[in-house]
Amino acid sequence: MKRPNARFTMNLGGGLLAIAAMGTLVIGSTLALFSASETSGSNDFAAGTVTVGLGDASSIECDISGMAPGDSSKFAATGSNSLDSCTYEVKYTGSSTAWLSVDVAVATTGTNLYTAGQDGLQFYVGAGSTNIMNGTKYKTLDGTATTVNSGETVEHILIAATPATTNTTVSFGIEYLLPLLAPNALQGGNTSITLTFRAVQSANQPIGDCVAGQQCNTIIWG
Repeated sequence: MKRPNARFTMNLGGGLLAIAAMGTLVIGSTLALFSASETSGSNDFAAGTVTVGLGDASSIECDISGMAPGDSSKFAATGSNSLDSCTYEVKYTGSSTAWLSVDVAVATTGTNLYTAGQDGLQFYVGAGSTNIMNGTKYKTLDGTATTVNSGETVEHILIAATPATTNTTVSFGIEYLLPLLAPNALQGGNTSITLTFRAVQSANQPIGDCVAGQQCNTIIWG
């Protein structure tokens, strides 16, 4: 340690030298404290994921043409049962548990083969054991059977009342029927049906009174 003003200290005598030495001791003792430290293990925080993907066996597009009154898919309730069903799988691949729902949209360009009545194209949409659309109807939150209007999207029909876990696979099936009473005006008509699969975290999101196969608007779907 450098001694400040050394020249003056020597001239003033040993008393000041003793004080200076004592000062050095005091300073030295404050630097000799016992101490210790400990670092915890790393505390890592990671968000879960909510993602979906197509299953291994999926029919993404289902094009049915040349339908005549009385034609229907294999598992339709009535009709010829001679046409292929439309099926595909969707897999939930997120790491967080999630509620699953589906949106249904029926649309057309030109002459609409779907009239929203008994004389037009009928759709029977299911997700496993859950009925999504029956003929032209879906169920609202309170269970009321309501017509699906062409050009509008029916949102958030709950697929299951229990949360999905990683790699949960949902098999969708679309059966259809063009009734025998379809009017001649439907010749050359066309219609498309589009299903949009949704997943949202189930943690901190109770479903309340929601029932599988009915709209569930109490959940925030994002």
